[in-house]
Amino acid sequence: MKRLILPAVIALGLVFTGTASAAVETYTVDLNGYAVIGFVGHSPEDFARAQQQAQGWERERHLMLKPQTIKAVAIDQSEGAALSEAQLKQAIVAAALAKRP
Repeated sequence: MKRLILPAVIALGLVFTGTASAAVETYTVDLNGYAVIGFVGHSPEDFARAQQQAQGWERERHLMLKPQTIKAVAIDQSEGAALSEAQLKQAIVAAALAKRP
């Protein structure tokens, strides 16, 4: 039963995460059983929303309300050149590795 509930909770969480704010893009990077969700903001306001979403996700993860195998980070794309999807995924992994568990 637990095996059926966990994927459903993850999928439902990702659906609501993607619809929370249309201006914040969400990318998921799979790292062999561990995943990182990157919330990407393309303006200062969007980046603030992305930070709030990532902090909310992490808060719920630490309270055991979200899966422990998924970490969330916020990426600021409000300044500078736009990154490709591959570069964004690299930035998400780098931010997750730099962030303490």
